[in-house]
Amino acid sequence: MSFHVGAAIMAAAMLVRPQAGTIIRVPEDFKSVQAAVDAAPPGAEVVLAKGVHAGPVDMRGKAITLRGEWGAEFTSLLGGDGVIRCMSGEGPDTMIEGLTIAGGLGWLCKDGLRRGGGLYINGASPIIRRCLIVGNEADRGAGVWLRGGVPLFEDCWFHDNISEQTDGVVCEGVAPKFIRCGFHEDGVQWTDAPVVSIRTDCESPGGACCLGSTCVETTLESCVSANGHWHETIPCSDTICPPACLGDTNADRRVNHTDLLNVLNNWGMCR
Repeated sequence: MSFHVGAAIMAAAMLVRPQAGTIIRVPEDFKSVQAAVDAAPPGAEVVLAKGVHAGPVDMRGKAITLRGEWGAEFTSLLGGDGVIRCMSGEGPDTMIEGLTIAGGLGWLCKDGLRRGGGLYINGASPIIRRCLIVGNEADRGAGVWLRGGVPLFEDCWFHDNISEQTDGVVCEGVAPKFIRCGFHEDGVQWTDAPVVSIRTDCESPGGACCLGSTCVETTLESCVSANGHWHETIPCSDTICPPACLGDTNADRRVNHTDLLNVLNNWGMCR
């Protein structure tokens, strides 16, 4: 009799345990986002209901999808020391979709600086799609701080991320890709990064574009619109960008009367 009772208990436990490919809903199945992520098996989706949910959330290295059911306009993940953290070797099977990521203050590091107010990504390569990264703060990388890995940002918008020491997105020794992303008053700063790819899509041919002394892999159209110097389809790894030419207002690698006329034409107070 005891064997049958024990077997019944084990069978019931298996029925309620989340399985791969299942959908775990917050707050219906779990009250907190972190609890749902902790319970999610590989391949599961953690779906956040319309409204505001509390951060921070550590993805725990899991190959799962974290998404807002109604999209970023109606689903927010708010607050915490780094609203979302990927620091356990997450790969492209870790996906974050359709969320507003806001109100983060950054992960407090050993040097006393806070990094990655919205997203703290260290040694990981997740995919972030259709997200709004807005209103975050940190000492370095208020919107996103990246180190190591090849994370992909697609159809994301960065705005009003405040960092006193650096830009809104900081890349340190990492090669991220930004596809169809917008940066409104948020700059991108990278250090020892082999390639930062900012493109409109993955299908059109990309190549090296020199923006001053910095190389960015992008399309010809994007390079020209940014007043960059296009190097055909040669990758940045094989391109040497010349040092910045001070006083060159029209990016023709010369300082002459044309640059002087540009300055005189725009003389006065900046708006």
